[in-house]
Amino acid sequence: MTTDQYTHGHHHSVVTAHSARRASESAAFLLPHLHSPMRLLDFGCGPGTITVDLGEAVAPGGSVAGIDFSEEVITQARANAEKSGARNVTFDTRSIYETGFPDAEFDVAYAHQVLHHLTDPVAALVEAKRVLKPGGICAVREVDWGTAAIYPKTPALRRFFDVYFKVSRRNGGNANAGRYLKSWFVDAGFTNLEVTTSTWSFADEAGLEWWGNQWADRILESGIATAAVEYRIATREELETISAAWREWITAPGAFFTFTHVEVIGTKGD
Repeated sequence: MTTDQYTHGHHHSVVTAHSARRASESAAFLLPHLHSPMRLLDFGCGPGTITVDLGEAVAPGGSVAGIDFSEEVITQARANAEKSGARNVTFDTRSIYETGFPDAEFDVAYAHQVLHHLTDPVAALVEAKRVLKPGGICAVREVDWGTAAIYPKTPALRRFFDVYFKVSRRNGGNANAGRYLKSWFVDAGFTNLEVTTSTWSFADEAGLEWWGNQWADRILESGIATAAVEYRIATREELETISAAWREWITAPGAFFTFTHVEVIGTKGD
């Protein structure tokens, strides 16, 4: 079984950021396709906030299985589901490369920001296709960090992007996954591809504070920081400088950040 290194890790700063994600934004391209009584697989589900929303989208007769390789984050996902009162959602620790589910178990497979961390994204899609029923759909959304535009782009923030890309590459991931997503679906054998794009943009005070502060924390405390030092890509002192630069960016005149996400829906043939 392929073993991957999740670049972000599961530090509190990462899980807190991921817990803010909801299906209304992160799965907006998929929601019109969902209805009861579909059975859905959310692979790489993280803390499960999107998963719970997807459960509502296929209720009352449908159900959702959320899987992630981290037992720690699955525990948090179960807690989130219990808190929300979700009754048609389950969570288990499984690998997307070998899920353990039988063939043709699901109507829909979904992932949000997962494939760019994997060493073999096509193999993950092939496994997703295996567990889909004939005519079932796979829906994936992936960021493309190469499309990022930031102002002001100070030397320290330029260094941030350099560190992020180098850590991702060393871990076997692809920070520019969005631009490759359609080709990965083709290689996995999906048909009738629907390709859309969307953006995350931060310009108002609340958005700048949320984006800047989380990256100020994550560049010091998350898996990116640990790997950057371990791989000798950056020193702790450099990471502290980058962290301070993110906090300064929040209040910089004209501060702005945006990047593109690519969304693909593919169909499993008969």
